[in-house]
Amino acid sequence: MTKRTLQIDFLEIEKLEDLAAGDIVLVEKAIEIAKKSYSPYSNFPVGAAVLMETGEVFAGNNQENIAYPSGTCAERTVLNYVHANFPDKKIKTIAITALNATAAEPVSPCGFCRQVIVEMEMNQKSPIKVILHKLGAQSFVFESAQTILPFAFNDLVLKNK
Repeated sequence: MTKRTLQIDFLEIEKLEDLAAGDIVLVEKAIEIAKKSYSPYSNFPVGAAVLMETGEVFAGNNQENIAYPSGTCAERTVLNYVHANFPDKKIKTIAITALNATAAEPVSPCGFCRQVIVEMEMNQKSPIKVILHKLGAQSFVFESAQTILPFAFNDLVLKNK
């Protein structure tokens, strides 16, 4: 038996205004779109905004449905839109925020969303920076989506079946 350690490097930014100017705009867009979330069942509005390589910004929020689990998370809402409409353009950054989070730290994407972000990163062959933001508190900045899902399901798993 071998014990191994996994280390995850990220930046912890204390205040929103300490982020880079472009990242602040992206987080503010995520906050704005979270306010338009359809989340009457969880009362947990989440917003996600992506910055494309072209400089365009797109945003999405969580969309719940009484027939759970047929709703979608904010991250997948915006990522599916971007991939459907701009399949050949790269995503540079995604910012994610939750409005009613009570945790002391920023909320992270669910496993489904982490997998989708990682696969988009693998497909575009370049990293997607991930910013997790908590209102009135700090942000966590990861230079690659692979960092938040180090054991992602990938094409090597399928090729080795």
